[in-house]
Amino acid sequence: MRFSHVEAFRAVMITGSTTAAARILHTSQPNVSRSIAQLEKETGLQLFERMPGKVVPTTDGLSFFNEVQRSFHGIRRLEEAANRIRRFSGGLLRIGSIQTLAHGLIPRSIKRFAEIYPETGISIHAGHSAAVSQWVDEMSCDVGIVSHLYENYGFSSEQLYCVDGVCLMPAEHRLAGKAAVRPADLADEPYISFAQNDHGRSDVDEVFTKAGIDRRITLETPFSTITCSLVAQGLGVAIVNPLAAQDYRHLGVVMRPFRPSIKHEAQLIYPKGRPKSRLAASFVEVLKAVTMEEKAALNAAPKRGGR
Repeated sequence: MRFSHVEAFRAVMITGSTTAAARILHTSQPNVSRSIAQLEKETGLQLFERMPGKVVPTTDGLSFFNEVQRSFHGIRRLEEAANRIRRFSGGLLRIGSIQTLAHGLIPRSIKRFAEIYPETGISIHAGHSAAVSQWVDEMSCDVGIVSHLYENYGFSSEQLYCVDGVCLMPAEHRLAGKAAVRPADLADEPYISFAQNDHGRSDVDEVFTKAGIDRRITLETPFSTITCSLVAQGLGVAIVNPLAAQDYRHLGVVMRPFRPSIKHEAQLIYPKGRPKSRLAASFVEVLKAVTMEEKAALNAAPKRGGR
């Protein structure tokens, strides 16, 4: 099966006629017709019904076109990959991250990394831990940052951080004066929760269950970024990762320690059986440094006293 025959078929499907197909292929209408006839012979399929002045795709033609489109998308991805390789002569670093960190910590780390490696191309992908794990397992990403490890994937891992969750609230909230917030303090508060199927929700649920406190959950979302924005709108309080929450302080929210502590972790994951590239190793070194600085800044932030 010749590529030129498939290309002619695709052009006819897109334009609706052999004449228009010939124009975009810079050839003649008879050449396009011959290519279609040859493709039908090679595949054993009747791709078009011939009618006076036009051709109409058959059911087989439509099905075949779907497969052709998928193949052309694959070719386009190869062309894009070749272009990236040409553009990024300094290499390409592919990073996968959970949404929690993709809007703050990761961009700040990339800024510092880019100052060291200005010629390096960087591709960033954000999603849930399961999606990031799959990207690393498939070697679509050189390094991933997840909040939960999935052991069924083939990767190696190391901890990036483990921090205590904080209670996030509007600055004028009645609990903002407390040195620490406890489950009983939130008994009657509108609460913004992780989604039901989110891995982190069970840890929070367990703390409130042990304390015998029923939360008034008014909103649910799987993303910390949305949670922080909702808190900033005065729609409730939430227990969140402080490294994510600090990016929203400019919106008039404050963080207070929550007791008992609820841990928020992040793990670095790498494709198993393949040594880290120089770029991946350098980025991880920068990311660890930025993370340590931001953790130190959180610990150094003045704490308000209170009840």
